[in-house]
Amino acid sequence: MLSLLSDLVNIPSLTGDEGKIADFLTSFLKNEGFTVELWPIHPGSERRNIYAYFGSTRTNKFLFTTHIDTVPPFIPFSGPDANQNVFGRGTCDAKGAAVVQIQAAKELFAESVVKEGDLALLLVVGEEIDGVGMKNASKMGLKWENIVFGEPTEGKLALGHKGILLLELSTTGKACHSGYPHLGSSANHALIPILKQFLDLELPTDSKLGPSTINIGTMHGGEAPNILSPSASATISIRVSTSFETIKTSALRILSEHPSVSYKILAEYPPPRLYSDVPGFETINVGFGTDIPFLEGHDVDNVKRFLYGPGSIFVAHTSEEFVSLGELEACKNGYKKLVAQHLHVPSSGSHS
Repeated sequence: MLSLLSDLVNIPSLTGDEGKIADFLTSFLKNEGFTVELWPIHPGSERRNIYAYFGSTRTNKFLFTTHIDTVPPFIPFSGPDANQNVFGRGTCDAKGAAVVQIQAAKELFAESVVKEGDLALLLVVGEEIDGVGMKNASKMGLKWENIVFGEPTEGKLALGHKGILLLELSTTGKACHSGYPHLGSSANHALIPILKQFLDLELPTDSKLGPSTINIGTMHGGEAPNILSPSASATISIRVSTSFETIKTSALRILSEHPSVSYKILAEYPPPRLYSDVPGFETINVGFGTDIPFLEGHDVDNVKRFLYGPGSIFVAHTSEEFVSLGELEACKNGYKKLVAQHLHVPSSGSHS
């Protein structure tokens, strides 16, 4: 697993540029005995999902899935250090999960716990931005009874995760000399009060997932200090722990009060429900988002959906991203345990 993780981390795969890592994994998985399908996100694209399984049976009962794209910047692999930690972009988010899912699948097949038609792997692109890979996977015409989504959950089963309302706002003005503001209008001045209204929103709290939160992630506007800004834009991310429709209604109400503001909803989904009632596993609440909501037709009412993987979200997306070798091994065994316990169990049951 250490060798494979080193290879994967040392292949840059920032979102939008996943072609080289897909080529590497395709070759690797074929050499390990998997049947491999490549699913471009559109015809001719170098951005391809990887679907791998044993034998010739495409439809499988259990699915391991995670993403192969990373956030910038690229950070090469290093380690292990004295604490048996390995570092680099993607070590925990989420190439570490990909490595242990592959290894767990290989061992399960070698140990005859699974056979052809039982277990498949889906490695997707685009999770870090828009979930385009998982959206594309919805078009494969396949259904699975159990799905484990690999993300950094500290080796614990997630009780759930927050939903999101992602907005892009833009305003226009008329540029003029700042000494004579009556000759123009400032797009910046039009946008700032709207952002303040969003920051003043009272957001609800969920007993399990905690508070809903808001972040003004980007702001752009203006040409110089002595020019009224002709254009301005901002992105607003609301992480929703509960009452999604109420929060969305409040956001749209603010925007309706400012007809001069243009906006787009870049992403929206309520908090997804997950299956976490599994003996022998600790549980955790997570505040990040995933591409789980983009896999259509696999809601918790007819499919067991698990969120589980090695590493901590608190070091993901940082310059010190790492995962421990011990946690990789423990999560490999955890993936195997989930399959052994649920492969031949009906999907109905309690969920979080």
